[in-house]
Amino acid sequence: MESDYPSFFDDQPIFILDHQTLKILDVNKAAVNCYGYSRDEFLAMDVYDLGDKKKRVELIDGAPDKNKSIDKIWVQQTKNGDTLYVQFTYHTFYYKGIPAKIAIAHDVSELVQKNEVRRVEFPKFITHESNFPLARIEWDASKKIKDWSEKAEELFGWREDEVIGWDNFLDKLIADDEIEQAKRNLEEAIANRETHYSVEGKSLTKSGETIICEWHNSIIYDENENLHSVHSLVTDISKRKESQNLFRILSEKSLVGVFLIQDGKFKYVNPRFAEIFGYEQDEIIDRIEPQELAHPDDRALIVTNMKERLNRNPEAEDEYEIKGITKGGRVIDASLYGSKTMYQGKSAIVGTLVDITENKEIVQKYQASLNTFQDLFDSISDAIYIQDKEGRFLEVNQGAVDMYGYEESFFIGKTPEVLAAPGKVDMEATKRKVQKALNGTPQSFEWWGKRKNGEVFPKEVVANPGTYFGEDVVITIARDITKRYKAEEELRKNEEMFRQLFQNSPISIALMDKRQEIKQVNTAFSETFGYGTEEIQGLDIDQLIVPEHEKKEAREISNTIFEGKPAFHSGKRLRKDGSYVDVLIYGVPVTVNDKTVAIFGIYVDISERKQAEEKVKKSLREKEVLLAEIHHRVKNNLAVITGLLELQAFNTSSEEAIEVLKISQMRVNSIALIHEKLYQNENLSEISFEQYVKELTDVILDSMGTMQTDIDVSINVDPVNLTVNQAIPCGLILNEIITNSFKHAYPEKEKGNIEINLHRRGDEVYLSIVDDGIGIPDEIDLENPTSLGIELIRTLSEQLEAEAEFSNENPGTKFALHFTLEH
Repeated sequence: MESDYPSFFDDQPIFILDHQTLKILDVNKAAVNCYGYSRDEFLAMDVYDLGDKKKRVELIDGAPDKNKSIDKIWVQQTKNGDTLYVQFTYHTFYYKGIPAKIAIAHDVSELVQKNEVRRVEFPKFITHESNFPLARIEWDASKKIKDWSEKAEELFGWREDEVIGWDNFLDKLIADDEIEQAKRNLEEAIANRETHYSVEGKSLTKSGETIICEWHNSIIYDENENLHSVHSLVTDISKRKESQNLFRILSEKSLVGVFLIQDGKFKYVNPRFAEIFGYEQDEIIDRIEPQELAHPDDRALIVTNMKERLNRNPEAEDEYEIKGITKGGRVIDASLYGSKTMYQGKSAIVGTLVDITENKEIVQKYQASLNTFQDLFDSISDAIYIQDKEGRFLEVNQGAVDMYGYEESFFIGKTPEVLAAPGKVDMEATKRKVQKALNGTPQSFEWWGKRKNGEVFPKEVVANPGTYFGEDVVITIARDITKRYKAEEELRKNEEMFRQLFQNSPISIALMDKRQEIKQVNTAFSETFGYGTEEIQGLDIDQLIVPEHEKKEAREISNTIFEGKPAFHSGKRLRKDGSYVDVLIYGVPVTVNDKTVAIFGIYVDISERKQAEEKVKKSLREKEVLLAEIHHRVKNNLAVITGLLELQAFNTSSEEAIEVLKISQMRVNSIALIHEKLYQNENLSEISFEQYVKELTDVILDSMGTMQTDIDVSINVDPVNLTVNQAIPCGLILNEIITNSFKHAYPEKEKGNIEINLHRRGDEVYLSIVDDGIGIPDEIDLENPTSLGIELIRTLSEQLEAEAEFSNENPGTKFALHFTLEH
């Protein structure tokens, strides 16, 4: 059902104009009604025929002029002679196969009379100039400027009335050494019938300043397929290029693993992260979930911490430790730092990972140097090769595979000849350049390659010296310069990622120039030391935060960095409030052409760990002294009890009472002997049961020395350490069994043998006591004890959670006890 309300396109006069001559090609009904001309009359006119050639208005931006932009205010007349003040908004498009403009005429007569013309009052097909971020330039086939936006004026400094009609404007806007290349780029794009192409290069402003600009060009052809005009969108990328280089070097040379997680997958890991787990970067990115790299015991912890960070749980720890699993199955210890950030409009987690396997007390232990160069992002189009002294490829990245179409295995062991375009490459000159790079002189040159499918293409090559598993190599980066704009799109993403990695890193980082003067610090640095970038920019960092007693070490670190080598130190640094902070310090130089141009200072706060270590050590020493004293006093108190029992036995005439007191004395002695061994032992929580059995047996033999039967005791005990919780019940059980054998097993024999065996199998302990006496009565049952001794053996066995039983041997009695060793 059609609407009862007229649309904007029904009310506004709309013209379709020839792009170059502004001849009227078509109009809508609103134009016919507004001007009074029929459609056929309009089609015989151009837009200039509507103008009032007798009238000029001073506030208007110039009368209609074929060298001026269409979006000025025009003084026009209707067919019956009425005067209209009109402003056009327009958009370029193809109309019946030819370039044209669709132009909307806005009647601004009332505003002109009130001197209140404002372009923002009218809807436009293009974003309003003051809000549109790119400079817009339109130029025709003769390279004459036809349109010049406000942003173009801001960027280059020339006003519109100065540039409209310029011939060969490229000669004035493009740097002298790049003019010919710019013209060739245009000619090649036209020859290939391209409709869009992008380039990057040096441009000149009105004041003579050189800036780096990115040009996105849209080419319009006429009905004969000839160049009609070019629409260019231009942006200044000078600052971006500088920051891209600094942030890229930070990640590539970082001694810690750096990662970005989004949607439960790794979106980025740096070479060090991949190296820690034994993978290549492309084996992790978008393929492995974070918990897959963790030990099974820690996978739930990884998932929980990711959720807490994304939900910004204030109780979530920024730092925690996990056990990881490398590609080869090796278990490693790692320390994780992470925080929430935004990446490409979505929540993500950015953080660092440090391998702390060799020394867990030092949470952050970075490797002293990075021996291998890996491709930062395999998703970008740049190809990276590592070549040995003979130029053979040792390793290539995914970019090289994508660029040439060969499998990775094809490259390994071959030289660049296999990639060269026949007849277009001087291989001898190429070898000389590679040799110069190997000798320490970076090389940059253009080269022609040939893909697997036979396509020949140009590329830009940069070769630098490096090391790979301790050997000198050449690291070569090649860029397909026919696809330059795609590579630049990736670099823009990289810039944002590196900026976020720097600013949101939970580790304190300061960026300095080669004189160690501070250029920028991140949020973590400000939180740790109390300084913001603005208040310390330009200051020497050693003079600012290094205590007087550590300045000698700081100078040594600086000298190492100036030599182009990373440096590591552990020490104290000063906060803004004068307090000290314990830190691990890493100095990472940024070198260009073997010269240090900037320095990254990385500071890891370990104050809490240091304090915790000292508290634990102090507490442990105090507890060891206290525990030794407790065992000593318990042993002395038990000795007093033994003495009291012995004194009581001397002062009683009842043989039964004397026997009971003597048994009790033996039981107390067995406990006292354990405490004596504990305070004499370095380990206050365990005793050697082998030695204890021998000494307990000697005590029992001395106590039973008045008996008529000569009893020989043999001891066969494995080396086993028992805790006090297991040693006391075991000792009491031994005392009960051995004394019972002495008293009851040999009523009529002159000689007897008792054998004590204790064996360990893993954590299982097997104790047996065997005599060759008369055997145990059948009514003796551990489950239904009839005497205090048997009740005591049953209770102590339950305390040990042990399996115990008596059995008659031939001859004699065997007592067996089986329990699990307590750690």
